[in-house]
Amino acid sequence: MAYTKQEELELNQQLARWQKRQLTAVRQNNIDSAFEKMNDIERAIWEQIAKATSHKDVNYLVWDMAEKVISKYCKLAR
Repeated sequence: MAYTKQEELELNQQLARWQKRQLTAVRQNNIDSAFEKMNDIERAIWEQIAKATSHKDVNYLVWDMAEKVISKYCKLAR
């Protein structure tokens, strides 16, 4: 699917926001216990978002589930 430049920018900004939330969660003391509660699919989603350099690096199924997974584990890490 072809995106406009504006859409590309917005998708990459969303990715950056997710990655910032992940970094904040990792810096918290309880992230280890949050990670222990993740199943394999959630771990794969978390890792793919963390490693991506562009929205193009993220599978569309992962993209659809990313907000839910990141929100859940960031809350657990508090």
